Amino acid sequence: MSDSASAVLVREVSGLRVAPSARGSVPAAEPTPAALEAIGESTLAPSRRMVSAELLGALLAAADAVVAVGAALLVFYGFYEARYADSGLALTYAGYGALGGLLLVQRLWSVGAYSCRRLLDLEAQTRLAFTSWTLAVGLLLGAIFLLHAAGELSRGWFLGWYATGLAGLLLLRLGFPRLLRRLAEAGRIARRGIALVGPEPQLSVAEALLAPALPHLRLTRHPLDPGEVERGGPRLAQTLAVLRRTLRREGVEGVLVLPLSARAESQMGVLDQLRELPVDIFYCPVVEPRLARIGATTFGPLPALLVWPQPLSMAEQRVKRAADLLLAATALVLTAPLLLLAAIAVKLDSPGPVFFRQERFGFNNRVFTMLKFRTMRVAECDPSGARRTVRDDPRVTRVGRFLRRSSIDELPQLWNVLKGDMSIVGPRAHPIEMKVGDRYYHEVVEGYFARHRVRPGITGWAQVHGLRGEVDTLEKARARLEHDLYYVENWSLWLDLEILLLTVLRGLRCRNAY
Repeated sequence: MSDSASAVLVREVSGLRVAPSARGSVPAAEPTPAALEAIGESTLAPSRRMVSAELLGALLAAADAVVAVGAALLVFYGFYEARYADSGLALTYAGYGALGGLLLVQRLWSVGAYSCRRLLDLEAQTRLAFTSWTLAVGLLLGAIFLLHAAGELSRGWFLGWYATGLAGLLLLRLGFPRLLRRLAEAGRIARRGIALVGPEPQLSVAEALLAPALPHLRLTRHPLDPGEVERGGPRLAQTLAVLRRTLRREGVEGVLVLPLSARAESQMGVLDQLRELPVDIFYCPVVEPRLARIGATTFGPLPALLVWPQPLSMAEQRVKRAADLLLAATALVLTAPLLLLAAIAVKLDSPGPVFFRQERFGFNNRVFTMLKFRTMRVAECDPSGARRTVRDDPRVTRVGRFLRRSSIDELPQLWNVLKGDMSIVGPRAHPIEMKVGDRYYHEVVEGYFARHRVRPGITGWAQVHGLRGEVDTLEKARARLEHDLYYVENWSLWLDLEILLLTVLRGLRCRNAY
């Protein structure tokens, strides 16, 4: 790739202006890329839990907090114990140490210092430790000054605490990489998978540079033909669909894309297609360690740009999962009488089982079985989801019509939330054969699978904006996807709370639910 083309592409990626990928019609004899990607996802084995690298980052965070508190007590007992032996100030100084440690860890976590790709980056670790510790102590001093809370606190202690804490943090970062390398060499780390995507010659160079620098990561190579990327069209679309399926099967937790084309539009087309994966997507503009500073961040010794971040960080996933478990368990207890009445009504209204089970798309395109109250006659139920439910649908029973309009039929999905298949809030889980007109949803809506980067939800941003019921036009399908992607890319606990509140105010009865 020429220097000018690289510069253009860096500007394109930095601005996150993603050009639409080239896609054409696919011959009838071959499956479409979307269909190719959707087929067989239910047979994929769940990705293995890669907790060790994350645990190492958490241990480093805990060690940083211990250093902050330890430095506070070390300075106090070394220089001030004799003077303030009976004053009880030791606990006060320890408290300030804990507050400083909390601010430090929060700052380092927010800038990615504990991420697996930066654990061995000594230059970045020392720089971030210095700036974060200075900021933490400065913020604490500012708060004490504004609140007039200094009391008998010693300025000398603060200076000693800052210097001792900084020394401890730097020493910790000198020793931690050695420990991590020894664990990696001994095979004691369950390595997180990172996919390298690019032309074969550059893959070899990148792997040779990254393997010794990041021994705690498992690198996998996925060659792409630059000529095919330049030509674009149906063949490239199929190749990328197969690549996405492969990366989902491998359970990778990050993708590093190497230069594939001198044309920014062609390169961005590949990055745009990989956006559908629920992981961080990085772009390396040039495979040259000496130019690492041209990137917005680094990936080991290489420059990198984070083009498509993972929707939820590991910490955010834990918080959202904890909230789901708490809300789902509470809701099941509170609605138990209503669930019992609904089950009795379904059983008395028409013969057949109380519950209806249907396979639906879940997180990362994995298929799961969703649970609902049965609202149709058994002989006319559609487990595939290929047939849309329309207004005044004759298949719906009398009780079923009430359950659907009041959304009570959705309550058994709380069990799916407890199992981990779903979340309380998220994009709606669609049947795997759901259609718009006479074609599958995922075939006609560009970027459809990007909505599966988070767990599906019982309620969501689209639902509280009235986008429920029959999807009979392409415009309705695109509107739902736009709302789903807005949620995925702007997730926060506050947004979840807003959706839950709007669900209560708007969603319990909806004229589009039938």
